Amino acid sequence: MDDAHLRALIGERHPVTSPASLRRAEAYLTEQFTDLGLEVSTHSFKALGGTYRNVIGAMLPQKGDSPQAEGGQSPSPLIIAAHYDTVEGSPGADDNASGLAVMLEVARNLRAVPMNRGVRFIAFCLEEENLLGSLAYASSLQAAHEEICGAIVLECVGYARTEEGSQQKPPTGRDASWRAWGGRVQKMPVDVPTVGDFLGLVGNVVSAPLVKAVEAAANLAVPELKTVSLLVPGNGELLPDARRSDHAAFWHHGYAAVMLTDTANFRNPHYHQPTDTFETLNLAFMEQVARGVTAAAIALCSITQSPARDRKGMSFWKEAALAVPHLATLVASLMADRRVPTKAKATLAGAAAYLAMPFDLIPDFIPVLGYLDDLVLVILLFDGVLNQIDEAIVAEYWKGDPSTLQRLQAVSRRAARFIPCWIKRKLFGPSL
Repeated sequence: MDDAHLRALIGERHPVTSPASLRRAEAYLTEQFTDLGLEVSTHSFKALGGTYRNVIGAMLPQKGDSPQAEGGQSPSPLIIAAHYDTVEGSPGADDNASGLAVMLEVARNLRAVPMNRGVRFIAFCLEEENLLGSLAYASSLQAAHEEICGAIVLECVGYARTEEGSQQKPPTGRDASWRAWGGRVQKMPVDVPTVGDFLGLVGNVVSAPLVKAVEAAANLAVPELKTVSLLVPGNGELLPDARRSDHAAFWHHGYAAVMLTDTANFRNPHYHQPTDTFETLNLAFMEQVARGVTAAAIALCSITQSPARDRKGMSFWKEAALAVPHLATLVASLMADRRVPTKAKATLAGAAAYLAMPFDLIPDFIPVLGYLDDLVLVILLFDGVLNQIDEAIVAEYWKGDPSTLQRLQAVSRRAARFIPCWIKRKLFGPSL
């Protein structure tokens, strides 16, 4: 990988202690986006008593061949992003000149590739100040009712080692930052290698299709690039270490996003230190990441169905009805999983038996009402059983849209209160 971008960007870029360097980084990124032939703009926002700017370079879809989304509009764009500010006192080589350099390399790689979907390359400002820049941008997307295919956020992607013991994992158990649905997690949700030579991909449940698409494309195009993916429940509120970059701003506003990272301080001893310099970077690793992200962008931008598909106008009831086949598969899988409590399995067995019955409480040939018993089953399953099972296990077996799963779980908690007790007893027997 060409080190010119790194040498131009490395240096403290802090809004208070080095504002001039921060502005120079902004100007450099604007110049590079322009030289790459991108449509350049800025997104301004007020913060810390001043005005700051996110720099945007848009790669437009190929005219004429671009498929149309519903309503005759062009497919929603993919976002590839990295932040350009640093903490005070650090030159920010890995955090996050590495992410910026990879982003620019990806933009260069994609210049000659015909795209059916647009790509927005965004350099966010003030990530180190509680994600102020990305929160402002994601909020503006939501206010404009604008859909995106998803966001790939590059956060510290330049540090890799081959020594045994070079990779650490977040602490677990008492006093740990990793917490789960009922208390502290005693074990990490994924197996973390002890050698720090892999790329981490972090997404939430809504972002699961995006995470899978990015990882699959990267693994296929760059088999030598090792990857480890993690899906967190909700928006990662109970797993704070999974929210430490601009992807969390997209999660907050309901958009799919994945963070690509070398895991920062869990591998890099120079994280947020004056020693975070060019000499500590692994350029070969960064080149692999750039090739992987390029492959992911090509895969995502050559399809018409986005991982975060447009769901406007679809009612909860329609989603619930469409979810019934996926629910049957989910129930069968959970019943075979040793991690699911025995009492929950007994209830699931009753639900499976009902789904397999040749007749319903309300026959399906009756319009609308014929599906009422199935919808009630969906609600009660989620409220009485699935909401009580480890969310990561449920997500592992759910074959439908992950965002539908999340909405069904939330709505079922409210809807179940209005279902008569006799129906609950009829379908499930004694409550859990």
